Amino acid sequence: MPIEELWNQLAHAKKASDYTFREIGVPKMTLSEAKKCRKLCEQNVCKCYGTNWGCPPGAGNLGDCMAQVKKYSHAAVVYRKSAVDIKDQDALKSLSGVLQNHLRDFRNLLTENGYQAMCLADGGCNYCGVCAYPNECKFPEQRVNSISAYGIMLMEYLEDNGIEFRFEDGYATFYGLVFYNEKDDKASS
Repeated sequence: MPIEELWNQLAHAKKASDYTFREIGVPKMTLSEAKKCRKLCEQNVCKCYGTNWGCPPGAGNLGDCMAQVKKYSHAAVVYRKSAVDIKDQDALKSLSGVLQNHLRDFRNLLTENGYQAMCLADGGCNYCGVCAYPNECKFPEQRVNSISAYGIMLMEYLEDNGIEFRFEDGYATFYGLVFYNEKDDKASS
């Protein structure tokens, strides 16, 4: 079954039809841009750096993260703009959590249908509520890692794919990336 049909099936079942799903190109990542992205992570504005397995340094070294993305031949973005007070950290975390849950369910559905898949999202993984980091991750198969941890400059990546990225007063847009290989695709090494 085509990936968009699988997303529509999931979106209908999970009442997530207000999310936009769009197939896009796999990012053409450069080491210099990826390092720049990781430097932003180190500033720890989101308070996840060094506290979450989905963020640096827990997500892995930059070279390994970049290599993981390069294993996939297809990509899609899932996103939704929500009315929210940008200062309301609990509301922002809740909205991010909803998207991450949809991405987990989608990755599981893709796997069940013979796809190899990996999903990334804004911010640190929130599957456990409070991450066990630096102790061992309790549910690595359910982890949704940070887009930034993988060195992807989201604004530039989306704009390269014709998707406007902007900040608006009273709204936040949360993005998830889905990388996948179809059954017949050969994962590159």
